[in-house]
Amino acid sequence: MEYQPGSEYQRTASQSTVGYSPLPNQREEQQPHNHIPHQYQQPSSCCNRDMRNQPQANALGAAHSNSLATLPCRANKLLNGTALIFLSGGMNMAWSIGFDSLEDELVIYMHIRVAWFIGAILGALLGILLGRRFSYKLLMQFCCVLVIIGGFLVTATQLEVQAMLAARYLNGLANGLALPSTLAMAGELAVCYKRGTIASAAEQMSCTLGIFMQIVISVSWSTEYELSVDQFQGVLCALYGGIALCLATLFSIESPVLLLARDEEEQAIAALIRLQYPRAVTTETNEQLTEHSSYLAHNNSLGVAQAWGQALPALLRLCLLRALYAMSTSMLVIFTLTVTSTSVYGISSGPYVLFGLLRLAGSCSGAFVQDTLGRKLTQLIGFMICSGASMAVASRFTGEHFVRIPDLRMALWLLLIFQFFAGLGFAPSSVYLSEAFPLSVKRTCIAIVYVMELTVQMFVCSADLSLHTATIYFFGLGVFLLLGFAFSHWYLPETKFLTLRQAQQKFRDFS
Repeated sequence: MEYQPGSEYQRTASQSTVGYSPLPNQREEQQPHNHIPHQYQQPSSCCNRDMRNQPQANALGAAHSNSLATLPCRANKLLNGTALIFLSGGMNMAWSIGFDSLEDELVIYMHIRVAWFIGAILGALLGILLGRRFSYKLLMQFCCVLVIIGGFLVTATQLEVQAMLAARYLNGLANGLALPSTLAMAGELAVCYKRGTIASAAEQMSCTLGIFMQIVISVSWSTEYELSVDQFQGVLCALYGGIALCLATLFSIESPVLLLARDEEEQAIAALIRLQYPRAVTTETNEQLTEHSSYLAHNNSLGVAQAWGQALPALLRLCLLRALYAMSTSMLVIFTLTVTSTSVYGISSGPYVLFGLLRLAGSCSGAFVQDTLGRKLTQLIGFMICSGASMAVASRFTGEHFVRIPDLRMALWLLLIFQFFAGLGFAPSSVYLSEAFPLSVKRTCIAIVYVMELTVQMFVCSADLSLHTATIYFFGLGVFLLLGFAFSHWYLPETKFLTLRQAQQKFRDFS
Protein backbone atom coordinates (compact mmCIF):
# COMPACT_ATOMS: atom_id res chain seq x y z
CA MET A 1 0.00 0.00 0.00
CA GLU A 2 1.72 3.22 -1.19
CA TYR A 3 0.32 6.72 -0.76
CA GLN A 4 0.99 9.13 -3.63
CA PRO A 5 1.59 12.88 -3.14
CA GLY A 6 -1.78 13.80 -4.58
CA SER A 7 -3.72 11.35 -2.46
CA GLU A 8 -5.78 12.01 0.68
CA TYR A 9 -2.74 11.48 2.88
CA GLN A 10 0.34 13.68 2.79
CA ARG A 11 3.84 12.27 2.46
CA THR A 12 6.43 13.73 4.78
CA ALA A 13 10.19 13.70 5.06
CA SER A 14 10.00 11.14 7.84
CA GLN A 15 7.98 8.68 5.76
CA SER A 16 9.64 5.37 4.97
CA THR A 17 10.15 4.07 1.45
CA VAL A 18 6.87 2.16 1.22
CA GLY A 19 4.83 4.22 3.65
CA TYR A 20 5.40 2.15 6.78
CA SER A 21 8.00 -0.04 8.42
CA PRO A 22 7.77 -3.82 8.42
CA LEU A 23 5.76 -5.24 11.30
CA PRO A 24 7.79 -6.63 14.19
CA ASN A 25 8.19 -10.34 14.62
CA GLN A 26 5.04 -11.45 16.45
CA ARG A 27 7.07 -14.02 18.41
CA GLU A 28 9.44 -11.47 19.86
CA GLU A 29 8.39 -10.38 23.33
CA GLN A 30 9.37 -6.77 23.91
CA GLN A 31 10.02 -5.59 27.42
CA PRO A 32 8.15 -2.51 28.71
CA HIS A 33 10.07 0.73 28.40
CA ASN A 34 10.64 2.99 31.34
CA HIS A 35 10.52 6.07 29.13
CA ILE A 36 7.82 7.54 26.92
CA PRO A 37 8.19 6.20 23.36
CA HIS A 38 9.01 8.67 20.62
CA GLN A 39 5.47 8.84 19.27
CA TYR A 40 4.25 9.78 22.73
CA GLN A 41 6.60 12.71 23.24
CA GLN A 42 4.23 15.56 23.94
CA PRO A 43 4.07 18.52 21.55
CA SER A 44 5.26 21.83 22.93
CA SER A 45 1.83 23.21 23.92
CA CYS A 46 -1.57 21.90 24.91
CA CYS A 47 -3.07 23.49 21.78
CA ASN A 48 -0.70 21.52 19.56
CA ARG A 49 -1.44 18.35 21.50
CA ASP A 50 -5.18 18.85 21.14
CA MET A 51 -4.98 19.70 17.44
CA ARG A 52 -2.78 16.72 16.62
CA ASN A 53 -4.82 14.20 18.62
CA GLN A 54 -8.30 15.62 18.07
CA PRO A 55 -9.26 12.76 15.68
CA GLN A 56 -8.80 10.27 18.55
CA ALA A 57 -11.68 11.94 20.41
CA ASN A 58 -13.61 12.33 17.15
CA ALA A 59 -13.29 8.60 16.56
CA LEU A 60 -15.26 8.03 19.76
CA GLY A 61 -17.93 10.30 18.35
CA ALA A 62 -16.61 13.62 19.63
CA ALA A 63 -16.40 16.79 17.58
CA HIS A 64 -15.10 20.27 18.29
CA SER A 65 -17.52 22.52 20.18
CA ASN A 66 -16.80 26.21 20.24
CA SER A 67 -19.56 26.80 22.75
CA LEU A 68 -17.31 25.53 25.55
CA ALA A 69 -14.55 28.05 24.93
CA THR A 70 -13.70 28.32 28.60
CA LEU A 71 -11.94 24.94 28.59
CA PRO A 72 -8.17 24.83 27.90
CA CYS A 73 -7.16 25.56 24.29
CA ARG A 74 -10.75 25.20 23.14
CA ALA A 75 -10.21 21.42 23.05
CA ASN A 76 -13.88 20.84 23.72
CA LYS A 77 -14.71 17.83 21.61
CA LEU A 78 -16.45 15.55 24.03
CA LEU A 79 -20.13 16.48 24.08
CA ASN A 80 -21.20 14.85 20.84
CA GLY A 81 -21.42 11.46 19.15
CA THR A 82 -20.98 8.54 21.51
CA ALA A 83 -20.72 10.99 24.40
CA LEU A 84 -24.28 12.10 23.54
CA ILE A 85 -25.49 8.54 24.16
CA PHE A 86 -23.99 8.70 27.65
CA LEU A 87 -25.42 12.19 28.12
CA SER A 88 -28.93 10.86 27.43
CA GLY A 89 -28.13 7.96 29.75
CA GLY A 90 -27.16 10.39 32.50
CA MET A 91 -30.52 12.13 32.15
CA ASN A 92 -32.39 8.84 32.39
CA MET A 93 -30.30 7.65 35.32
CA ALA A 94 -30.96 10.92 37.18
CA TRP A 95 -34.69 10.45 36.54
CA SER A 96 -34.48 6.90 37.90
CA ILE A 97 -32.81 7.92 41.18
CA GLY A 98 -35.30 10.65 41.98
CA PHE A 99 -34.91 13.74 39.79
CA ASP A 100 -38.38 13.46 38.28
CA SER A 101 -41.51 15.60 38.40
CA LEU A 102 -44.45 15.64 40.80
CA GLU A 103 -46.67 14.27 38.03
CA ASP A 104 -44.29 11.33 37.59
CA GLU A 105 -44.54 10.46 41.27
CA LEU A 106 -48.24 9.72 40.78
CA VAL A 107 -47.61 6.93 38.28
CA ILE A 108 -44.07 5.68 39.03
CA TYR A 109 -43.69 2.27 40.60
CA MET A 110 -40.55 0.23 41.27
CA HIS A 111 -40.40 -1.47 37.87
CA ILE A 112 -40.33 1.87 36.03
CA ARG A 113 -37.81 3.22 38.54
CA VAL A 114 -35.30 0.45 37.85
CA ALA A 115 -36.16 -0.17 34.17
CA TRP A 116 -33.22 1.89 32.89
CA PHE A 117 -30.79 -0.08 35.06
CA ILE A 118 -32.24 -3.41 33.89
CA GLY A 119 -32.01 -2.27 30.27
CA ALA A 120 -28.38 -1.21 30.73
CA ILE A 121 -27.54 -4.58 32.30
CA LEU A 122 -29.14 -6.41 29.37
CA GLY A 123 -27.29 -4.13 26.96
CA ALA A 124 -23.94 -4.78 28.62
CA LEU A 125 -24.48 -8.54 28.49
CA LEU A 126 -25.63 -8.36 24.88
CA GLY A 127 -22.61 -6.21 24.08
CA ILE A 128 -20.32 -9.09 25.09
CA LEU A 129 -21.76 -11.06 22.18
CA LEU A 130 -22.07 -8.24 19.65
CA GLY A 131 -18.91 -6.24 20.40
CA ARG A 132 -16.59 -8.57 18.49
CA ARG A 133 -19.05 -9.51 15.73
CA PHE A 134 -19.97 -6.03 14.51
CA SER A 135 -17.87 -2.98 13.76
CA TYR A 136 -17.75 -0.15 16.28
CA LYS A 137 -19.46 2.19 13.81
CA LEU A 138 -22.37 -0.20 13.21
CA LEU A 139 -22.79 -0.84 16.94
CA MET A 140 -22.87 2.88 17.72
CA GLN A 141 -25.34 3.54 14.93
CA PHE A 142 -27.65 0.89 16.38
CA CYS A 143 -27.33 2.47 19.85
CA CYS A 144 -28.19 5.89 18.41
CA VAL A 145 -31.34 4.47 16.80
CA LEU A 146 -32.40 3.02 20.17
CA VAL A 147 -31.91 6.42 21.83
CA ILE A 148 -33.98 8.12 19.11
CA ILE A 149 -36.84 5.62 19.41
CA GLY A 150 -36.86 5.96 23.20
CA GLY A 151 -36.98 9.74 22.92
CA PHE A 152 -39.89 9.61 20.48
CA LEU A 153 -41.84 7.24 22.73
CA VAL A 154 -41.66 9.66 25.68
CA THR A 155 -42.33 12.74 23.54
CA ALA A 156 -45.41 11.29 21.86
CA THR A 157 -47.13 10.39 25.14
CA GLN A 158 -47.74 12.01 28.49
CA LEU A 159 -47.64 9.96 31.71
CA GLU A 160 -48.25 6.80 29.68
CA VAL A 161 -46.78 4.07 31.87
CA GLN A 162 -46.03 1.53 29.13
CA ALA A 163 -44.35 4.15 26.93
CA MET A 164 -42.23 5.37 29.85
CA LEU A 165 -41.23 1.80 30.63
CA ALA A 166 -40.27 1.01 27.04
CA ALA A 167 -38.32 4.26 26.67
CA ARG A 168 -36.25 3.57 29.82
CA TYR A 169 -35.49 0.05 28.62
CA LEU A 170 -34.41 1.24 25.16
CA ASN A 171 -32.17 4.01 26.46
CA GLY A 172 -30.63 1.70 29.04
CA LEU A 173 -30.04 -0.95 26.37
CA ALA A 174 -28.26 1.64 24.19
CA ASN A 175 -26.00 2.77 27.03
CA GLY A 176 -25.22 -0.79 28.09
CA LEU A 177 -24.28 -1.73 24.52
CA ALA A 178 -22.14 1.36 24.01
CA LEU A 179 -20.12 1.54 27.22
CA PRO A 180 -17.85 -1.57 27.06
CA SER A 181 -16.89 -1.03 23.42
CA THR A 182 -16.40 2.72 23.85
CA LEU A 183 -14.09 2.43 26.87
CA ALA A 184 -12.13 -0.37 25.20
CA MET A 185 -11.81 1.74 22.05
CA ALA A 186 -10.71 4.78 24.07
CA GLY A 187 -7.69 2.87 25.31
CA GLU A 188 -6.82 1.52 21.87
CA LEU A 189 -7.24 4.76 19.91
CA ALA A 190 -5.67 7.37 22.18
CA VAL A 191 -1.98 8.06 22.63
CA CYS A 192 -0.83 7.47 26.20
CA TYR A 193 -0.56 11.14 27.14
CA LYS A 194 -4.20 11.79 26.11
CA ARG A 195 -5.83 8.47 27.08
CA GLY A 196 -6.79 9.61 30.57
CA THR A 197 -8.63 12.75 29.50
CA ILE A 198 -10.34 11.12 26.50
CA ALA A 199 -11.58 8.06 28.41
CA SER A 200 -12.73 9.96 31.49
CA ALA A 201 -14.46 12.73 29.56
CA ALA A 202 -16.15 10.35 27.13
CA GLU A 203 -17.96 8.48 29.93
CA GLN A 204 -17.76 10.22 33.32
CA MET A 205 -18.05 13.82 32.16
CA SER A 206 -20.78 13.10 29.62
CA CYS A 207 -22.91 11.08 32.05
CA THR A 208 -22.51 13.71 34.77
CA LEU A 209 -23.50 16.47 32.35
CA GLY A 210 -26.68 14.50 31.62
CA ILE A 211 -27.41 14.24 35.35
CA PHE A 212 -26.90 17.98 35.74
CA MET A 213 -29.20 18.77 32.82
CA GLN A 214 -31.95 16.52 34.21
CA ILE A 215 -31.64 18.21 37.62
CA VAL A 216 -31.99 21.68 36.09
CA ILE A 217 -34.97 20.62 33.98
CA SER A 218 -36.79 18.80 36.78
CA VAL A 219 -36.51 21.59 39.36
CA SER A 220 -37.15 24.55 37.06
CA TRP A 221 -39.90 23.25 34.76
CA SER A 222 -43.31 24.84 35.06
CA THR A 223 -46.60 22.96 34.76
CA GLU A 224 -47.80 25.81 32.55
CA TYR A 225 -45.47 24.79 29.74
CA GLU A 226 -47.03 22.94 26.83
CA LEU A 227 -44.63 20.03 27.14
CA SER A 228 -44.17 18.09 30.34
CA VAL A 229 -40.76 17.46 31.88
CA ASP A 230 -40.68 13.93 30.48
CA GLN A 231 -41.71 15.06 27.01
CA PHE A 232 -38.97 17.69 26.94
CA GLN A 233 -36.47 15.04 28.08
CA GLY A 234 -37.70 12.86 25.21
CA VAL A 235 -37.16 15.68 22.72
CA LEU A 236 -33.60 16.15 23.95
CA CYS A 237 -32.85 12.41 23.85
CA ALA A 238 -34.19 12.11 20.30
CA LEU A 239 -32.13 15.15 19.29
CA TYR A 240 -28.99 13.74 20.93
CA GLY A 241 -29.54 10.41 19.21
CA GLY A 242 -29.95 12.05 15.81
CA ILE A 243 -26.80 14.13 16.16
CA ALA A 244 -24.89 11.15 17.52
CA LEU A 245 -26.01 9.03 14.56
CA CYS A 246 -24.59 11.57 12.11
CA LEU A 247 -21.34 11.95 14.02
CA ALA A 248 -20.87 8.20 14.47
CA THR A 249 -21.32 7.75 10.73
CA LEU A 250 -18.85 10.50 9.85
CA PHE A 251 -16.13 10.18 12.49
CA SER A 252 -16.02 6.61 13.81
CA ILE A 253 -12.72 4.80 13.23
CA GLU A 254 -12.10 1.12 13.86
CA SER A 255 -9.48 0.12 16.40
CA PRO A 256 -6.04 -0.39 14.78
CA VAL A 257 -5.44 -3.17 17.29
CA LEU A 258 -8.51 -5.14 16.19
CA LEU A 259 -7.67 -4.50 12.52
CA LEU A 260 -4.19 -5.94 13.09
CA ALA A 261 -5.74 -8.90 14.89
CA ARG A 262 -7.73 -9.60 11.71
CA ASP A 263 -4.53 -9.30 9.60
CA GLU A 264 -5.82 -6.12 7.96
CA GLU A 265 -2.51 -4.26 8.15
CA GLU A 266 -3.21 -1.67 5.48
CA GLN A 267 -6.54 -0.73 7.08
CA ALA A 268 -4.78 -0.45 10.46
CA ILE A 269 -2.24 1.96 8.97
CA ALA A 270 -5.02 3.99 7.36
CA ALA A 271 -6.79 4.14 10.75
CA LEU A 272 -3.61 5.35 12.47
CA ILE A 273 -3.21 8.06 9.85
CA ARG A 274 -6.78 9.25 10.46
CA LEU A 275 -6.13 9.42 14.21
CA GLN A 276 -3.76 12.38 13.96
CA TYR A 277 -3.35 15.72 12.24
CA PRO A 278 -1.91 16.19 9.73
CA ARG A 279 -2.98 13.00 7.99
CA ALA A 280 0.43 11.65 7.03
CA VAL A 281 2.39 8.43 7.19
CA THR A 282 5.29 9.44 9.44
CA THR A 283 7.84 7.91 11.74
CA GLU A 284 5.30 8.36 14.53
CA THR A 285 2.79 6.29 12.55
CA ASN A 286 5.40 3.53 12.21
CA GLU A 287 6.15 3.57 15.91
CA GLN A 288 2.47 3.49 16.87
CA LEU A 289 2.03 0.52 14.54
CA THR A 290 4.98 -1.19 16.20
CA GLU A 291 3.58 -0.58 19.69
CA HIS A 292 0.11 -1.86 18.71
CA SER A 293 1.71 -4.94 17.15
CA SER A 294 3.71 -5.59 20.31
CA TYR A 295 0.56 -5.17 22.42
CA LEU A 296 -1.28 -7.61 20.17
CA ALA A 297 1.61 -10.11 20.20
CA HIS A 298 1.75 -9.97 23.99
CA ASN A 299 -1.98 -10.65 24.30
CA ASN A 300 -1.98 -13.35 21.62
CA SER A 301 0.59 -15.22 23.69
CA LEU A 302 -1.93 -15.51 26.54
CA GLY A 303 -4.27 -18.48 26.63
CA VAL A 304 -7.84 -18.13 27.85
CA ALA A 305 -6.95 -19.25 31.38
CA GLN A 306 -3.90 -16.95 31.47
CA ALA A 307 -5.94 -13.97 30.26
CA TRP A 308 -8.60 -14.49 32.93
CA GLY A 309 -5.91 -15.09 35.54
CA GLN A 310 -4.34 -11.73 34.74
CA ALA A 311 -7.74 -10.01 34.48
CA LEU A 312 -9.07 -11.24 37.84
CA PRO A 313 -7.04 -8.89 40.13
CA ALA A 314 -8.08 -5.86 38.05
CA LEU A 315 -11.67 -7.10 37.83
CA LEU A 316 -12.05 -7.35 41.60
CA ARG A 317 -10.44 -3.95 42.19
CA LEU A 318 -12.54 -2.14 39.62
CA CYS A 319 -15.79 -3.83 40.72
CA LEU A 320 -15.20 -2.41 44.19
CA LEU A 321 -14.31 1.00 42.76
CA ARG A 322 -17.41 1.25 40.57
CA ALA A 323 -19.67 -0.04 43.35
CA LEU A 324 -18.53 2.94 45.44
CA TYR A 325 -19.15 5.16 42.42
CA ALA A 326 -22.76 3.93 42.24
CA MET A 327 -23.25 4.57 45.96
CA SER A 328 -21.99 8.16 45.63
CA THR A 329 -24.95 9.15 43.42
CA SER A 330 -27.85 6.93 44.39
CA MET A 331 -31.47 7.27 45.42
CA LEU A 332 -30.63 7.56 49.13
CA VAL A 333 -28.23 10.40 48.38
CA ILE A 334 -30.98 12.21 46.44
CA PHE A 335 -33.46 11.52 49.24
CA THR A 336 -31.06 13.10 51.77
CA LEU A 337 -30.58 16.09 49.48
CA THR A 338 -34.36 16.53 49.17
CA VAL A 339 -34.98 16.32 52.92
CA THR A 340 -32.21 18.74 53.90
CA SER A 341 -32.88 21.21 51.09
CA THR A 342 -36.65 21.33 51.69
CA SER A 343 -36.22 21.69 55.46
CA VAL A 344 -33.69 24.53 55.19
CA TYR A 345 -34.52 26.39 51.96
CA GLY A 346 -38.11 25.36 51.24
CA ILE A 347 -38.97 24.96 47.56
CA SER A 348 -35.85 26.75 46.32
CA SER A 349 -34.19 25.00 43.39
CA GLY A 350 -30.76 26.44 44.24
CA PRO A 351 -29.39 23.50 46.31
CA TYR A 352 -30.40 20.98 43.64
CA VAL A 353 -28.73 22.93 40.84
CA LEU A 354 -25.63 23.45 42.98
CA PHE A 355 -25.59 19.73 43.75
CA GLY A 356 -25.46 18.86 40.04
CA LEU A 357 -23.09 21.69 39.18
CA LEU A 358 -20.54 20.69 41.80
CA ARG A 359 -20.63 17.05 40.71
CA LEU A 360 -20.12 18.17 37.10
CA ALA A 361 -17.28 20.50 38.13
CA GLY A 362 -15.58 17.65 39.97
CA SER A 363 -15.90 15.31 36.98
CA CYS A 364 -14.59 17.95 34.56
CA SER A 365 -11.68 18.81 36.84
CA GLY A 366 -10.83 15.14 37.26
CA ALA A 367 -11.04 14.41 33.54
CA PHE A 368 -8.71 17.21 32.52
CA VAL A 369 -5.95 16.39 35.03
CA GLN A 370 -5.77 12.64 34.39
CA ASP A 371 -2.75 13.10 32.14
CA THR A 372 -1.03 15.74 34.27
CA LEU A 373 -1.62 15.00 37.95
CA GLY A 374 -2.31 11.36 37.15
CA ARG A 375 -5.00 8.87 38.10
CA LYS A 376 -3.91 7.97 41.60
CA LEU A 377 -3.53 11.43 43.16
CA THR A 378 -6.96 12.67 42.07
CA GLN A 379 -8.57 9.48 43.33
CA LEU A 380 -6.83 9.62 46.71
CA ILE A 381 -7.77 13.28 47.25
CA GLY A 382 -11.38 12.61 46.29
CA PHE A 383 -11.74 9.50 48.45
CA MET A 384 -10.12 11.08 51.52
CA ILE A 385 -12.41 14.13 51.56
CA CYS A 386 -15.52 12.17 50.54
CA SER A 387 -14.96 9.73 53.40
CA GLY A 388 -14.84 12.53 55.98
CA ALA A 389 -17.78 14.38 54.44
CA SER A 390 -19.92 11.22 54.30
CA MET A 391 -19.41 10.37 57.97
CA ALA A 392 -19.96 14.02 58.90
CA VAL A 393 -23.31 13.98 57.05
CA ALA A 394 -24.33 10.86 58.98
CA SER A 395 -23.34 12.45 62.30
CA ARG A 396 -25.86 15.26 61.71
CA PHE A 397 -28.75 12.75 61.86
CA THR A 398 -27.90 10.93 65.06
CA GLY A 399 -30.59 12.67 67.13
CA GLU A 400 -33.14 10.15 68.34
CA HIS A 401 -36.35 12.10 67.74
CA PHE A 402 -35.61 15.45 66.10
CA VAL A 403 -32.97 16.88 63.78
CA ARG A 404 -32.27 20.58 64.29
CA ILE A 405 -32.31 22.99 61.36
CA PRO A 406 -28.61 23.93 61.87
CA ASP A 407 -27.73 20.24 61.63
CA LEU A 408 -29.78 19.87 58.45
CA ARG A 409 -28.09 22.94 56.97
CA MET A 410 -24.66 21.56 57.81
CA ALA A 411 -25.61 18.16 56.35
CA LEU A 412 -26.72 19.85 53.12
CA TRP A 413 -23.47 21.75 52.64
CA LEU A 414 -21.41 18.70 53.49
CA LEU A 415 -23.38 16.75 50.90
CA LEU A 416 -22.59 19.41 48.29
CA ILE A 417 -18.88 19.26 49.15
CA PHE A 418 -19.09 15.48 48.96
CA GLN A 419 -20.41 15.65 45.39
CA PHE A 420 -17.56 17.80 44.08
CA PHE A 421 -14.87 15.50 45.46
CA ALA A 422 -16.82 12.40 44.41
CA GLY A 423 -16.71 13.70 40.83
CA LEU A 424 -12.98 14.27 41.20
CA GLY A 425 -12.25 10.95 42.90
CA PHE A 426 -14.16 8.71 40.51
CA ALA A 427 -12.91 10.36 37.29
CA PRO A 428 -10.04 7.82 36.97
CA SER A 429 -12.39 4.81 37.04
CA SER A 430 -13.19 5.13 33.33
CA VAL A 431 -9.48 5.32 32.51
CA TYR A 432 -8.68 2.21 34.54
CA LEU A 433 -11.46 0.31 32.76
CA SER A 434 -9.96 1.24 29.38
CA GLU A 435 -6.47 -0.04 30.15
CA ALA A 436 -6.53 -2.72 32.87
CA PHE A 437 -7.64 -5.92 31.11
CA PRO A 438 -6.06 -8.29 28.56
CA LEU A 439 -7.34 -7.73 25.05
CA SER A 440 -9.25 -11.01 24.64
CA VAL A 441 -11.39 -10.43 27.76
CA LYS A 442 -11.39 -6.63 27.91
CA ARG A 443 -14.95 -5.96 26.76
CA THR A 444 -16.30 -8.82 28.84
CA CYS A 445 -14.59 -7.54 32.00
CA ILE A 446 -15.79 -3.97 31.42
CA ALA A 447 -19.34 -5.30 31.01
CA ILE A 448 -19.06 -7.31 34.26
CA VAL A 449 -17.88 -4.23 36.18
CA TYR A 450 -20.71 -2.15 34.69
CA VAL A 451 -23.30 -4.80 35.62
CA MET A 452 -21.98 -4.76 39.20
CA GLU A 453 -22.34 -0.98 39.34
CA LEU A 454 -25.92 -1.08 38.05
CA THR A 455 -26.85 -3.87 40.45
CA VAL A 456 -25.74 -1.68 43.36
CA GLN A 457 -27.93 1.15 42.05
CA MET A 458 -30.95 -1.17 41.84
CA PHE A 459 -30.34 -2.47 45.35
CA VAL A 460 -30.22 1.08 46.77
CA CYS A 461 -33.44 1.96 44.90
CA SER A 462 -35.24 -0.79 46.84
CA ALA A 463 -34.03 0.49 50.25
CA ASP A 464 -36.34 2.17 52.76
CA LEU A 465 -36.20 5.95 52.33
CA SER A 466 -35.82 7.39 55.84
CA LEU A 467 -33.33 9.45 57.78
CA HIS A 468 -32.48 6.41 59.87
CA THR A 469 -31.57 4.46 56.73
CA ALA A 470 -29.66 7.47 55.38
CA THR A 471 -27.64 7.68 58.62
CA ILE A 472 -26.56 4.05 58.34
CA TYR A 473 -25.93 4.47 54.62
CA PHE A 474 -23.63 7.48 54.94
CA PHE A 475 -21.72 5.97 57.86
CA GLY A 476 -21.20 2.83 55.80
CA LEU A 477 -20.27 4.81 52.69
CA GLY A 478 -17.74 6.84 54.67
CA VAL A 479 -16.12 3.68 56.04
CA PHE A 480 -16.01 2.07 52.58
CA LEU A 481 -14.48 5.21 51.06
CA LEU A 482 -11.85 5.27 53.80
CA LEU A 483 -11.03 1.64 53.04
CA GLY A 484 -11.10 2.56 49.35
CA PHE A 485 -8.52 5.29 50.04
CA ALA A 486 -6.15 2.76 51.64
CA PHE A 487 -6.94 0.19 48.96
CA SER A 488 -6.25 2.69 46.16
CA HIS A 489 -2.99 3.76 47.77
CA TRP A 490 -1.66 0.20 47.99
CA TYR A 491 -3.30 -1.71 45.15
CA LEU A 492 -4.22 0.66 42.30
CA PRO A 493 -1.25 1.58 40.09
CA GLU A 494 -0.38 4.89 38.49
CA THR A 495 -0.65 4.45 34.71
CA LYS A 496 -0.01 7.98 33.49
CA PHE A 497 2.13 8.01 30.30
CA LEU A 498 2.19 4.19 30.14
CA THR A 499 1.32 2.36 26.93
CA LEU A 500 -1.57 -0.10 27.02
CA ARG A 501 0.85 -3.02 27.28
CA GLN A 502 2.67 -1.46 30.24
CA ALA A 503 -0.58 -0.51 31.99
CA GLN A 504 -1.98 -4.02 31.54
CA GLN A 505 1.12 -5.51 33.16
CA LYS A 506 0.72 -3.16 36.14
CA PHE A 507 -2.72 -4.68 36.83
CA ARG A 508 -1.89 -8.35 36.39
CA ASP A 509 -1.40 -9.14 40.10
CA PHE A 510 -2.33 -7.69 43.49
CA SER A 511 1.07 -6.16 44.23
